[in-house]
Amino acid sequence: MRFKGVLTQRGLNELGRGFLPTLQRFGKTVVLVLGPEEVHLVSEGGMASDADSTDGPFVCVRLGAPLVFDAAPLCQSKHNLNLIAFEFDLKLFERVMHGAASNEAEGLEMKLSMRRVPNGEETQARPFLSFQQGGSISITSELPISKPFPQAEVDHLIALIRSDDVCPFYVDLMPAVANLNESLKRLKKLSQACLVTLVKNGDAHFQAFRMQSGCTVGVEYRGLEVHPDGERVADDRNVEAQQQPTGRLAAAKDLGMCSELIVRAKHLTSAFGVCQYTRPAKLLCGANGDFLHFLYVYLDRAGGAVTDKESMAIKIPCVQDSSAGF
Repeated sequence: MRFKGVLTQRGLNELGRGFLPTLQRFGKTVVLVLGPEEVHLVSEGGMASDADSTDGPFVCVRLGAPLVFDAAPLCQSKHNLNLIAFEFDLKLFERVMHGAASNEAEGLEMKLSMRRVPNGEETQARPFLSFQQGGSISITSELPISKPFPQAEVDHLIALIRSDDVCPFYVDLMPAVANLNESLKRLKKLSQACLVTLVKNGDAHFQAFRMQSGCTVGVEYRGLEVHPDGERVADDRNVEAQQQPTGRLAAAKDLGMCSELIVRAKHLTSAFGVCQYTRPAKLLCGANGDFLHFLYVYLDRAGGAVTDKESMAIKIPCVQDSSAGF
């Protein structure tokens, strides 16, 4: 099993300043999946295969190898797609990235290595992800990692990453993110759960139920883009005739124009809050029966078109809790 690649400056920036703080909002460790063509950073959350998994969000960052590495990386393994996956501590990774930035690293080489470390009175071989910094002074940093995952676990990760689970339609929440962050701060004080309702006419509703008073408090955003275009429904007269958000929502539900799901308010806050780090062009949000699906869409810095070399997806599981009050 071998891996070696030289990180680009943009790769360093994307990892260290964008996606690293993003992933830290969702956990203390992350799984890195290395391949000849793509790099994935995965936090499994509630979709982990082990019995100790939490109800946290599933987060997947995908970066094309040309964006991260100067040239095609050397990646060899027993996996039929030459994929290598392992887990590491995000705090330690942060130190390596910040060290590279502060030393103005040129041609930062990243490779897998083995080193013997003390283990009581003996030593044992441990895997590391090594970073060799070039320039006037050569510095090597080593990041302790888990044992590379067996093929079955790698296949499980790839199945999650490439899952074709999509929602009936998506609403672009990016124009409302700044206001949504402030609204969710207030809603979180009322309830730990939030009901998210997306409407095919481009409306989005976020509601919290206050158990003590038995009332529901919510916020409505209107006129948002709907994707794909064919799913958008023109404004209905019955919906538009309603003067209050609750009336418009009830009318839209009667017409079957809505998708809705109850999720943890803190997970919503994190999903919106990380936009400040990576600055997506669009934040598409959809709902099905199991999770709220966020797709972060980025632009190619050269031409300004949507890029296929950089993306992020977050799936927030639904709340199976009758105490939510909805």
